[in-house]
Amino acid sequence: MKQQYVLLRKENDLLNSLIGQSFNQRTKFEADNILKEIHKQADQYSMEKAICYVIDKGEIKGVGGSSLMQNKKTGEIVSDLVLNNFGILFAGVMSRFRAVDKIVSLIQKTGSPITLKAIGTATTFPQLGFGGIGNSFQVGSGSTAPARTDFDIETAFGTAPENTNMFPASDPVFNSGLGNFKMVASITAGGAGTINESIWIGRFLNTSNGTNEYAFFRDIISPAVAFIAGQTIALEYTVQL
Repeated sequence: MKQQYVLLRKENDLLNSLIGQSFNQRTKFEADNILKEIHKQADQYSMEKAICYVIDKGEIKGVGGSSLMQNKKTGEIVSDLVLNNFGILFAGVMSRFRAVDKIVSLIQKTGSPITLKAIGTATTFPQLGFGGIGNSFQVGSGSTAPARTDFDIETAFGTAPENTNMFPASDPVFNSGLGNFKMVASITAGGAGTINESIWIGRFLNTSNGTNEYAFFRDIISPAVAFIAGQTIALEYTVQL
């Protein structure tokens, strides 16, 4: 993938101040405020922010969040990218009133395109609301800057369960005052590694009623977060509307 932006990774080193503290609502609030301050110049570009913690016996061992990017040509600061899959799906869902299905083509995590119904008619259903679907996360070790054409984690881990989906324990709740919602997932690591990236994954039925997964957001996590077997990996995404 051709990199058009450079990462300003040093900006997120402020998160290192949380290492050694207890993992609780206060430290989560501190981390959110650090990311908010770092990203304030890029908020007009950003729909989402990710933050990743590694926790051992309630203590934060490592923490990193979405990195800023800088346009190499213009010097403009931008946030991490919403992927093409999300834009295509959202445009499909927001289509005009219609008497026929609205079909969109997304790139699944395998790299192959496949079609689903963003809008259904009175006799068919959109493939977004039933049958084993939902959203999850994944972390990896790849550090290439995100591009809108990304469709998967860059480098998955070789040990389970950190090499696959992290499923949130509860649904997000929209906060109308802040105009956002959050989703959190956590796992107990089975091996060791360093987290440099994360993705948000949607799992929907396709037009043949098969289940496929699509990456909607990809973030570079900085500072990188190291983990060993037995430690908790917790990933939180905030979607700002």
